[in-house]
Amino acid sequence: MKELIGKLNKLDDGSWQTMVLVYAIKIVLAAIILFIGFWIINRISKLINSFFDHRKIDNTVKSFLKTLISTTLKIVLIIIILNFIGIQTTSIVALIGAAGLAIGLALQGTLTNLAGGVMILLFKPFKIGDIIEAQGKKGRVNDIQIFNTILIADNKTIIIPNSILSNGIIENSGKNAPPPVIDKK
Repeated sequence: MKELIGKLNKLDDGSWQTMVLVYAIKIVLAAIILFIGFWIINRISKLINSFFDHRKIDNTVKSFLKTLISTTLKIVLIIIILNFIGIQTTSIVALIGAAGLAIGLALQGTLTNLAGGVMILLFKPFKIGDIIEAQGKKGRVNDIQIFNTILIADNKTIIIPNSILSNGIIENSGKNAPPPVIDKK
């Protein structure tokens, strides 16, 4: 108890004013760095977008990668600013890593579909409008999404997870094939 009273008495000699001034300057500088950092991240996002446009990368992949890179850079910027202010960020980084691992394990199937979707969009084994057969289902590709592919056959919507399509056998009849004939039992 005497130690606490001794520390409180030391603050009366003007050192608390110095401490407040130092932290106020750090907070103002941190706000300036945050503003400049977000401006730079927005510029990087625009550069990434123009790079993807130049390479003619699919809009779904472009949007996903741009968001992923932008969010990662913003998290790194915030951790740097917290460290600059004087907040210990070691536990925050460990917490983010543990949360990422837990989310990755919880979404393992979904992440497999995501990886399959990225593979399909990059390697393009089929395009929208092609008639494909996969997993015993045949139909015209209506949409290729990041997690699944949507086929249309006989006024029915068939949704196939991209992990199955990226790892399975696909028969692609192309755009000029006649509409699929489905056995009606």
